[in-house]
Amino acid sequence: MSAKRFKTRENAKLEVYGHIGNSDAKMRNLSATGAYLEVNHGNYVPKKGDLLNLTVELNSLKRVYNVAAEVIWSNGLGLGICFIHKDDILERMMAKAGVF
Repeated sequence: MSAKRFKTRENAKLEVYGHIGNSDAKMRNLSATGAYLEVNHGNYVPKKGDLLNLTVELNSLKRVYNVAAEVIWSNGLGLGICFIHKDDILERMMAKAGVF
């Protein structure tokens, strides 16, 4: 069962763990479990399996949200991401590197 998605047009900043720099994106939809993003520009377009630090500034609410996520699919500049707990980032990075 998938979570209900809500349309949005919020700006987002993506930082990919293991890559220098960041990318600007537009969040097109959002749910409790993930989001769909379209990358505007940046020095690296995230790919499936990449771990992200995602920052979304909601100007209307005067709030900034910072969450960890994993790219579960990508198609050109479009990304499907699922939110993950920040405590899981190190373990996932080490698993990708073959340490575990």
